[in-house]
Amino acid sequence: MFTGIIDNLGEFIRSRGSTYLFSLPEEYLGGLEVGGSVAVNGACLTVVEIDEELLRFSADVSEETRQRTNIGLLKPGDKVNLELPLRVGEVTDRLDGHLVQGHVDTMGKVARVRRMRNNYEFRLVTSRKYGKFLVEKGAIAVDGISLTPYEIRGGSFLISVIPHTYDNTTLQYSRGGTKVNLEFDVLGKYVNKSVNLR
Repeated sequence: MFTGIIDNLGEFIRSRGSTYLFSLPEEYLGGLEVGGSVAVNGACLTVVEIDEELLRFSADVSEETRQRTNIGLLKPGDKVNLELPLRVGEVTDRLDGHLVQGHVDTMGKVARVRRMRNNYEFRLVTSRKYGKFLVEKGAIAVDGISLTPYEIRGGSFLISVIPHTYDNTTLQYSRGGTKVNLEFDVLGKYVNKSVNLR
């Protein structure tokens, strides 16, 4: 379980088969362990190897993850958003973003980016079938970043990004056409499921 508050940026180095190699931020030494989880662009991956000397870690990426997320589109040198999972007890102290599972629902696309006076405005689009999970002023994870959708039209919506978030995440590299991972709020998904069971 994650919060959508990005800890660090990492870099994709290479893949061999289903094993993907990423740079390891020094701050993660001692916090990341083999068998543990890490969110890479919002997708929960299991760490299979850590090289503390070269500051790298490896994770196995399933075919489902490669097809459903932008991890399968990464090229060497691409930056990725990283987040370590919540520790037990942290939820009761403070939750800065929203509860993010790291289970990416689908990819979306950046339609446009506009620089505003105090922030950046992104128009994102995805399939209309996911519109039922978009809630005005609700929560969504975009490449693992906890954000708030508004001006929702079918599968299209806006997000407003403050300069700190823009400067410290992969959003700074996004342009029109950039593919992003989307995870819809788990509470909304459960509510939708229960309503449609009746």
